[in-house]
Amino acid sequence: MNRCSRRLVSAAVLATLLALPLAAAADDENYRDAAEVQAELVKVLTCQADRAEYERLGSALTPIYYEKPAQPALAGWSLVKDENSFVAVMNLPKPVTVYGHATTQVMMAGQGLLAVLDGDHVDALSAELKLAPSTEPLAKHIRTRTVRVQPIGDGIEATIVQTVSTITTHPGKTMVGCEYRMNY
Repeated sequence: MNRCSRRLVSAAVLATLLALPLAAAADDENYRDAAEVQAELVKVLTCQADRAEYERLGSALTPIYYEKPAQPALAGWSLVKDENSFVAVMNLPKPVTVYGHATTQVMMAGQGLLAVLDGDHVDALSAELKLAPSTEPLAKHIRTRTVRVQPIGDGIEATIVQTVSTITTHPGKTMVGCEYRMNY
């Protein structure tokens, strides 16, 4: 990928991160405590959350991306310096378990949040979750399944897509999570 393409994708990731707080409802409340954040994080990562829950979590994570103070319930979360400008990786203060795998890292990429697992679990998780190779031309390494389509209003829908993938910038890692794509 050339330098110009990387800048465009970086701009797209940044635009998504910036849009999250704007898209969230104005009356979003802070999380009560770390346990509530962990529970909602698992819901988002396993595609059990709706778009509003994803946006609430994304809004809460945005200050971490900018290395600013986050709400108290996210104490201990930190941004990982990463060479891949297409993603934002964050360390968690306490492990979270997703599909039987514990991790202390999550990755924001596009309109999704993914658990970063040690090892190659793509085939096993794809079989367990009934995922198929992506139909996107440059994303054959990504396995997906549409979980549901959620009407938002005014003809807008959120397509909730489960994903499992690897990326060359993170060898020995498997990313599993959920994308909350907006359809206008």
